[in-house]
Amino acid sequence: MTKRIWTKPRPLPGLQDSSSSLPQRLGISPVVADILSQRGVGTEEEILEFLSPSLLNLNSPFAFREMAKAVERLEQARAQEEKILIYGDYDVDGVTSTALLYKVLTDLGFKAVAYIPSRMDEGYGLHKDAVLKASQADVKVIITVDCGITAVDEVEYARSQGIDMILTDHHEPPEILPQAYTILNPKVKDSGYPFRELAGVGVAFKLAQALLETLDCGGTGAYAVLEILDLVALGTIADLVPLTHENRTIVAYGLRQMENTIHLGLRTLLEECGLWGKPLKAGQIAFMVAPRINAAGRMDSARAGLELLLTGHEDRAVELARFLSRENALRQDTEKDIFAEAVKILEEAPLPRVIVLSGKNWHHGVIGIVASRLVERYYRPVFLVTEEEDIGKGSARGIGGYHVLDELKAQAELLEKFGGHSQAAGFSLKPENIPLLREALNQAAQNFPEDMFYERVRVDQCVPLEALDASLMRDLEHLAPFGFGNPSPVLAGKDYPLYMADLVGKDQAHLKCMFGTQGEWEGIAFRKGEELGNILGSSTVDVAFGLDWNTFRGTQNIQLMIKDIQPKAPWQEDNDHSAALQEIALGPEEMAAGSPSSQGLKVMDWRAKNREEWSKTLESWGASVALWDFTGSDPQRPETDLKADWAMITGVPSSWNAVREIMRETQNQGGQGMIIAESKIEALVLKERTGYLSREDLVQLYRVLYDLAIKNNPFTWQVEGIPLWQARTGLKILEELNLLRCLRHRPGAIHIEWIPAKKKLDLEGALRFRSAKKRWQETMAFKEEYCTMPWPEFQTRLGRYR
Repeated sequence: MTKRIWTKPRPLPGLQDSSSSLPQRLGISPVVADILSQRGVGTEEEILEFLSPSLLNLNSPFAFREMAKAVERLEQARAQEEKILIYGDYDVDGVTSTALLYKVLTDLGFKAVAYIPSRMDEGYGLHKDAVLKASQADVKVIITVDCGITAVDEVEYARSQGIDMILTDHHEPPEILPQAYTILNPKVKDSGYPFRELAGVGVAFKLAQALLETLDCGGTGAYAVLEILDLVALGTIADLVPLTHENRTIVAYGLRQMENTIHLGLRTLLEECGLWGKPLKAGQIAFMVAPRINAAGRMDSARAGLELLLTGHEDRAVELARFLSRENALRQDTEKDIFAEAVKILEEAPLPRVIVLSGKNWHHGVIGIVASRLVERYYRPVFLVTEEEDIGKGSARGIGGYHVLDELKAQAELLEKFGGHSQAAGFSLKPENIPLLREALNQAAQNFPEDMFYERVRVDQCVPLEALDASLMRDLEHLAPFGFGNPSPVLAGKDYPLYMADLVGKDQAHLKCMFGTQGEWEGIAFRKGEELGNILGSSTVDVAFGLDWNTFRGTQNIQLMIKDIQPKAPWQEDNDHSAALQEIALGPEEMAAGSPSSQGLKVMDWRAKNREEWSKTLESWGASVALWDFTGSDPQRPETDLKADWAMITGVPSSWNAVREIMRETQNQGGQGMIIAESKIEALVLKERTGYLSREDLVQLYRVLYDLAIKNNPFTWQVEGIPLWQARTGLKILEELNLLRCLRHRPGAIHIEWIPAKKKLDLEGALRFRSAKKRWQETMAFKEEYCTMPWPEFQTRLGRYR
């Protein structure tokens, strides 16, 4: 049985208290604020953008250093009516990338064709045979999606055939890059793109976004950025990239768009899954929709999935959706057989640190899924190989701390080909090298600590059983969409009364439990039936779980989705994580109070002095000064070394804590003292600093946009006569209130669809407005104190920190 260790991050100071200012100001529960902080989302701005993502936060596609060059080449291709081949991959990421780019290119008037290689006949990546066929068909440009970054020889061959290659990919690049016309990959060194975790479909989307912004400024085409985000979200969810930052925005808006998709094939597939007309969650897409598209590519050819996403004929869409469901059922049966065979092999011998298995009859298309299930069962890195005549084709899956791609690189002499990510990779080798690979990987694994092979159950919060209610469930839903990089919160309870435990399901594979003295709370543990014997006879248990809604006969109750259950769980403090969090969590007040050099710091009042006066005084002292400039909307730290004799504050800081933070840094650097200098600041500057727009500001913006919408909707707003920060902030607030949708944007111009208000406008319903208003009020109150408070009282405020 897999050994598991539960880790719990140290509680953050203040956030456990419901009166803590940040959760109170944002109107979120302390539990949610704490979980966000544990996940590195701690500042007010970060929390706002996390809980209320905006399309305006999408990075410009032209951040890619070579994007302009790619667009220029494609403009030329359109003008000269050259053929363009979109060359994809057979997984969901590749299929959605291909479909998306084909739809946008054809809508914009390009002569485009789409091609996805067969997993069985051709395998992954760009192939010379396909390039040759493209050349014979007079193709002048090939755009790869979700592949191509390792295709050095194939790209050189395309160049020799007079074909320009535009590579869009997101896989780890090799040391030597292909000599393509352009490369769009956020993982390539100096790509220019600020977010490296895009899926392949995310990179393809960036190319589409750039084309829409450049070639369709009038909005005449069928596709706006928002209308293709459902396809981007589908591929992003399926490819298991972190659902953070830009990916979170893509998935959040993509799921909403999916509920009203304009793509017939996607709508039909949702109907086939029983999801059409319902609110969608990322988990439903990952476990119900994506596997159907994947199934065709895994079992034979992904072209049925691509055709489904592209078709405009309803009867054909229904036929294809049903075909994919049948292929998915076949895939599941094949997967189950291989999994059972692998388990039988493993149960007959001691479990190795690294699982390397092979079989002659294993279907190459599903061994990656089987590898993932074996990791789930045994918590070991898994390398599965199917032996096909004179070659073995493999898939690898890793565990935390084990980088499968690096481990394959270390055994490169045994391999014919390999590539992938840190936690998933593909490879090929000669069958006679399989035992050598098994031995080498296990020998290398002896260098890892033993406890790396113990599964960590990362607990976000410990909660008493009686706290599990609908209110907590709704609070946690604010953190969605969930997925890789932003998992559904894991809660845990110690000594929960175990009322009943039994096996359920067709194969008795699932564990059902009832908790509480009367069995008031129900829990289910999928594929954990083997845990029953471990807990039978225990009156209380420790449970790690997520929460979900369980609807039965019209009644909705919360249900514990059990991750692990033990009579007494082995807990381990998450020391490294806690230490980092403690440093973040300790506010300036706590840190300054404990500083060993906190005595004897001089604080001087120069608020009444003008700049000429204090300049002369400093010159006469001959002292070094570190200037903290708070006169503008963007406060500036000292440019000089902090090891200065004096720290000087000009303008108005954000709070007393900010002043204490400067004191702490000055003390730690051995400074003599701090000068509170000129404290003037304009109200407009503070509005920009706090991101605050008054009700009047927003009403004025509302009227401007409403007048434009009456004339033409959707419309392009040329941002003029208003500071850019005000425009972006105002649009985000109106977007949050569901009054508009930002279809696409470029510097100085935003394409907007206006949504008529169905009820009276309530600005307090917008998290951004509500939090900025409170921040503005606090800042203005502090400004009044800071600028006018008599000096003795000022000193008293800071006295215990000196």
